[in-house]
Amino acid sequence: MNLALKASTPFLGAANAKTVRKAVWHKPAIILFAGFFMLLIADASASARLERLDELKVADVGAFKQQLAIIERDSTSLSAAERDYLQLLQGYNLMLSGDLKAAQLHLTSMLHSPIAPELLFRVKALLINVQAVSRNYHSAFSLLQDITRQLPDIQNARAKEHGLSVMAYSYNQLEQFETGKFYSQMLINSAVSERARCHAKHHLLESLYGLKDWPAFNERVTEAIAHCLQLNEQVFANLIRIKRHNYLLNLGDVEQASQYFHSYKDELNAISYPLLVASASALAAQGEVKRGKYDDALNLANAALNMLDTEDYSLPLINTYQALYSAHEAQQNYKTALHFQRKYTEALKAHSDNRFAQQQAYYLARAEVEVKNQRIALLDKDNELLALQRDLYGQDARQNKLLVFVLGVILLLASMAAYRGITGRQRFKKIAEYDQLTGISNRYHFTNQASLALEYCEKNAKPVAVMLFDLDHFKQINDIHGHAAGDWALQAVVKTCRNFMRNNDIFGRIGGEEFAVVLPGCQSDKAVLLAEICRDAIASINSHDSGYHFRLSASFGVSGSDSSGYLLKQLLADADHAMYQAKAAGRDKVVAFSG
Repeated sequence: MNLALKASTPFLGAANAKTVRKAVWHKPAIILFAGFFMLLIADASASARLERLDELKVADVGAFKQQLAIIERDSTSLSAAERDYLQLLQGYNLMLSGDLKAAQLHLTSMLHSPIAPELLFRVKALLINVQAVSRNYHSAFSLLQDITRQLPDIQNARAKEHGLSVMAYSYNQLEQFETGKFYSQMLINSAVSERARCHAKHHLLESLYGLKDWPAFNERVTEAIAHCLQLNEQVFANLIRIKRHNYLLNLGDVEQASQYFHSYKDELNAISYPLLVASASALAAQGEVKRGKYDDALNLANAALNMLDTEDYSLPLINTYQALYSAHEAQQNYKTALHFQRKYTEALKAHSDNRFAQQQAYYLARAEVEVKNQRIALLDKDNELLALQRDLYGQDARQNKLLVFVLGVILLLASMAAYRGITGRQRFKKIAEYDQLTGISNRYHFTNQASLALEYCEKNAKPVAVMLFDLDHFKQINDIHGHAAGDWALQAVVKTCRNFMRNNDIFGRIGGEEFAVVLPGCQSDKAVLLAEICRDAIASINSHDSGYHFRLSASFGVSGSDSSGYLLKQLLADADHAMYQAKAAGRDKVVAFSG
C-alpha cells in the first residue's frame, strides 16, 4: 500500500517540532551569510530590518535566529508597532526552536493585545500552525474559520500571502482538496513575493494530487520545481519532488521512480532536513522492494527510521514500516517481518485516529462558528427593530396627543389580535409537524420535507444521502430507569447530533427511538463520516444529568442516491437494511449500503 507523502512545510505548513530540533543549521556558509547580512542592515531603519528579518526566516533559519537576537538587544529604541512586529517574529523563533508550548502562550497573549488588525491576522495564521503541530485541532480550526472570514479585508501583501498559504495547506490536510486548490490558485494569482508563489505551487500540486487530477499535476510539476530551485527554495522544491516520486510509484513505474530518486537524492541530503530525507528514503525503499532489491530497500528504510520520530506516526514512518516488513518477508525473515508488520499496523491505526480527530475538530469548530453567526444575525435584527421603534416614537411625539392615544390603542389591539392569531397558528403548526419531545420533525413532516428535497436534488443532478439510526438497547433504559430517563436520553441524542448538521439537513424522529436524516448535496462517503462523528458523540454522552448512570450508543445505516436512487422509500429501506447489518455486527457501528 503506497501512501501519499504529506510532509509538513516550515512555517507555512505545520512543521514537525522534533524534526526542526534535529535540523543542522550551523554551517560555514551560513556564518558568512550572517556576517554579510549584519553589514547590510547596519544602517537600515528598524522597520526595514524587521522586514528583511521576516524574509530571512524562510530562507535561512540559522541567520534568522542570530539577527533576531541582535534586534532584541536593541528593542528599547523600537516604536510600539515595531515591537509588535518583533513579537510576531519571536513567535516564529519559538516555533522553529520546537518550544511549542512557549510559542502558543506567546502568540495567544498577542491575540488579546491592541495590535494592528493585519498583524493580528498573521498572529492567528501562525498560531494555527503551532496548535496543529500540538494536535490542539479544535483551537486551530476555530482560528482557521476566523482567518477565512477575515481574508477579504486584508490588504497587506505579506499578511495575505501568509494567510492564504496557511489556508491552502490546512484544507489540504483536511482532505478538502477543492478548497485547498481554490486558495492555492488565489495565492498564485495575487502573490507579490515569488517565494510565496513557489509555496503556493507546492500547495496546488498537493491539491491536484489529492484530487487525482493527473494531467494538471504532470503539466505543472516540472515548472514548479524549477521555479522553487531558482529562488533557492530547496525545501519546497524537494517537497514537490517527493510528491512526484510518490506519483511514479503509484503508477507502478518502479524503474523510473528509482532513477528519479537518485536524480535528486544528493540535493535533498544537502539541505539537512531529516524529515524530507526520511520521506524520500521511505518511498525509495518501497520502490526497491518492488524491484526485488531487498538489501537496498532495508538500507534505505533503516536510514529513514533513524531520522524519524517513532511516536509521531507520520506517513513517512508508515511507509518505512511497510517497506521493512515487506523486505524482511521477501527474505523469509518472518520473525522480523512480523515485528515490523505489527509496527506498521499500529502506526496506520494511530494515523487514522489522528485524521479522524482532525476531521471531528474541524466540523465542531465550523458548527460553533455557524451558531455564533446566527446569534450575530439575531442581534442585528434586534437592533433594526429597536431603530424602527425609535423612529416611530419620534414621529408619534410630533402628533396630537389624542391622535397618538387613539393610534396607540388601535395599534395595541391590532398587535394583540395579530399576535394571538400568529402564535395560535404557529402553535398548531408546530404540534402538527414537530415531535413534541425532541423538537425535530415528526414522521409526517419529515416525509414531506424529505420528498421536496429529493425532488430538488434529482432535478438538479445533485447527490443526496440518508442517515438512519436507532438507539441500542433503548427499551432497557425505559424498563430499568423509567420513561423519564428514556425521554432525557432521546432529547440528549437529538441535541448532540444537531451540532453536526447543516441548516438544510432534514432531521426527523420516525419511530420511538429511530431517527432519520436527509442530507441534500452530500455524497455517501461524507454521510458515513458524519454518521461516525454522530455515533462517537452519542457514545460520549454523560447520563449523569438524568439522575441515572447508563450508556448510550446507536447503530447507523447510510444510503445514497448513487446506489439507491432518489425515492425516499427506497433510500430509507436501504439505510434500514444497512442499519440492521450494523446491529448484527455488534451495534454501535456505522454501515453503508453497498447495493
